[in-house]
Amino acid sequence: MTFPDADRRILRLLQREGRISVSELARRTGMAESSCLRRIRQLEEAGVITGYRAVVDQRKVNLPISAIVMVATNQRTETDRELFLDAIAKEPEVLTCAAISGSHDFLLEIAVADIDALSELTLRKLLGLPTVMSLSSSIVYRWIKRSEPLPV
Repeated sequence: MTFPDADRRILRLLQREGRISVSELARRTGMAESSCLRRIRQLEEAGVITGYRAVVDQRKVNLPISAIVMVATNQRTETDRELFLDAIAKEPEVLTCAAISGSHDFLLEIAVADIDALSELTLRKLLGLPTVMSLSSSIVYRWIKRSEPLPV
């Protein structure tokens, strides 16, 4: 899908400043407010803009431990896959779940309060799932680059 320059300007600004007013967005993109608002609505309706949210510092909400967990499964049927995905969807500590290629099937990004919570999630809950064969977890010391706007 290709985008007109005006849409690209809108997307670049909204990714960095989701709370910007339509009037300020219109001013900074050189558009009329009505045109700017119409384009935003079109981008939302087309599913290009899928939501707006606050970026929260996880340390300040008592979730200082981040981990990347690689999961290998023995999914033999679609039902096995759905059981795993349903279980992952119910875990609020799992922030991201990606199906990947290679020796593991899924990559999870996890945020927890402490090592005990990480151990509970990985060793009891995840390894307790019948489709999980093995997992490998790595503690994140520091995020270098995270949640950057897409280069539109």
